[in-house]
Amino acid sequence: MSITKIPFPYYQVKKGENLKTISQKYGIDSTKILLDNNLSPKQIKEGVFIVLKR
Repeated sequence: MSITKIPFPYYQVKKGENLKTISQKYGIDSTKILLDNNLSPKQIKEGVFIVLKR
């Protein structure tokens, strides 16, 4: 598995991505992504900006 470096903490969800794919791509636990952004899994959809913190 390859982990992609995050250029800055804000990330815009792209078409076809979901919580699981983002979590795997950046090596960040999906629960942490949800808690850091105060979102539910259904709110992670194309165009939404989220914070990715390690």
